Amino acid sequence: MNEITRIHLGRQPFTASIEAHKTLEAYISAIQKQVNDKDVIEEVELRMAELLTERGISGDTVILEGDIDYLKEHLGNPQDFSDSSEAEAQTEKQAESKQFFRDPENGMVAGVAAGLAAYFGIDVVLFRILFVIGTLTGGWALLIYIALWLLVPPAKTGSDRLRMRGESVTLSNLKDIVDRADATGAVKRAGGTVAPIINTVFGVGLKLIGVAGIITGLGIVFGLVATRIYMAAHHGQLFQENLFPVGATEHFLADLILVLIGLIAVFGVVCGVAIFKRKWPLRGWATGAIVGVFFVGLATAGALSIDTAHNVRDRYLSRAHTTTRSVEPFQNVAITGKDIDYRWEYAENYSVAFHYFDNPDISKIKTTVSNNLLQIDTSAYNRDRNCSMLCVFPAYNLLITVKGPRPLSVDSPTRPAMSGMPALPQGTLTQ
Repeated sequence: MNEITRIHLGRQPFTASIEAHKTLEAYISAIQKQVNDKDVIEEVELRMAELLTERGISGDTVILEGDIDYLKEHLGNPQDFSDSSEAEAQTEKQAESKQFFRDPENGMVAGVAAGLAAYFGIDVVLFRILFVIGTLTGGWALLIYIALWLLVPPAKTGSDRLRMRGESVTLSNLKDIVDRADATGAVKRAGGTVAPIINTVFGVGLKLIGVAGIITGLGIVFGLVATRIYMAAHHGQLFQENLFPVGATEHFLADLILVLIGLIAVFGVVCGVAIFKRKWPLRGWATGAIVGVFFVGLATAGALSIDTAHNVRDRYLSRAHTTTRSVEPFQNVAITGKDIDYRWEYAENYSVAFHYFDNPDISKIKTTVSNNLLQIDTSAYNRDRNCSMLCVFPAYNLLITVKGPRPLSVDSPTRPAMSGMPALPQGTLTQ
């Protein structure tokens, strides 16, 4: 049975056995003797904390002496901090795979261009020119820059900067990365005036965009919840026409559509939080799960919508009617009343056809022919429907078609024809 104690490495708490603690203290003390540099020791402790976390040591898991041997194996011997060429040769390690980080230390705004330059081994000026050109020619580069700013973590520690360059994270390399720190460049950036202003303005703008995304997403979610409660209170019916949903399949499709819209809204909230914090708040598996569920649901909804669209169309056509009145021959048309759509159609016989949805009182529309003049009076007609629920068609969508064998001169208020249909020939227009 081993005694344990609490320690801190890189500002992270760990539990270690007494023997492991003593061995670790001796190891760190030996490093301090080789190089009396507080920054280097801090980088070493941060790397130790990373290695222990990768090894699965966290919470109440106890660090044992074998774990200290694991640290020594990956970090090297304290003598590696010697400036002699012999020590450098002994600590030469094979380069690790590069990882993509932002490089704020050498960046102008967020370090995206500097990070790309370090990852690909290309001069940072080239990436900056590409971002400027892309921003001025359509703005696509700005969107890419913002996305990388949000999704790519910054290189905060010496370990991050080594992995960004594909170098092994060893004691000697940590020492080198601290020694190579661009102190002069850091002073320039700290004393500059343009970069801090750009950062401040850009940061405030991003926070506003993030807040707008969060509010919009939450508003959509609340609207969807209210819609579902409304449907539940009306026995699953959403509109007064009850064109959709009707059967069990269509109710399932309606709920699925609400869920898909909800997922988009939730993703919008998550993006808003990410923009506000400049850090993606979800783990990779959670993001992948949301995207996967969305596309599976989208495919399912698409398959169900094929048959449902035909059913909805058939129900609409069953409630759309046409009433035709034969009239005496006429040469001119006078139309009174407003908010009614008209069109002219060639036919062998003279008539007036009324196309409408549901059951309006067409008898209130008067059609009379006197002295070769067809008079259509819609002033007594009520175009609005009485709806106890949401209406797809709040009006009866009345369309009057005047039919005859030849064009007419028309005396009527100006009314636009329905899309795709020929307009009535216009004569002198009066109210």
